[in-house]
Amino acid sequence: MLGDSTRARGILFVCTGNICRSPYAERRLRQLLPDPGVPISSAGTGAMVDSGIEDETSEALRRLGADVTDYAARAVTPQLVDGAELVLTMTRAHRGDVARVRPSAMRRIFALGDFADLCRASQTWRPIALTHPWLPQVVAEAAAARGTVAPRDLSEVDVVDPYGRSARTHTEAFDRIESFLDVVVAALGTIAGSSRVRSYR
Repeated sequence: MLGDSTRARGILFVCTGNICRSPYAERRLRQLLPDPGVPISSAGTGAMVDSGIEDETSEALRRLGADVTDYAARAVTPQLVDGAELVLTMTRAHRGDVARVRPSAMRRIFALGDFADLCRASQTWRPIALTHPWLPQVVAEAAAARGTVAPRDLSEVDVVDPYGRSARTHTEAFDRIESFLDVVVAALGTIAGSSRVRSYR
């Protein structure tokens, strides 16, 4: 059934240590896109395995009302990538790192900033068929649009790593993630909501 997260492949965010940027994006998307019918998770290319969310990141999430409980960092594996319909990385370099873990998944892997730019052009996507799972269709449309949207400069797309750095750097990283998620949620929210309603009929 559409919306059954026990079977649906979900959204995987990836950074390096999996304690700052990717858990921030994961927990914020869960908050901003409630009950999307697919799991939302995160992992790291150099994960600090079993660590909790970094203190500064956790505090920023709490201030926004996001859930920071039941979290343990984990490493990107081929199995995790296989379980994700959409992989969103914090930098373009991370995209390459994940693709090396599972080369066959390359078309499903995007830097978050690049995916947000593709979502800005979502009005050009083909209509999403509500009789089928929504996320694979979105990924297919975004992948097809890659050649139609000019990529921005790396400095405008990558999310800086705030780990061990100043409060200002943390704010810079989180503000950029927020700006990207705003676009993604605007594009995906209606699609996911419509699909969820269709699945319950």
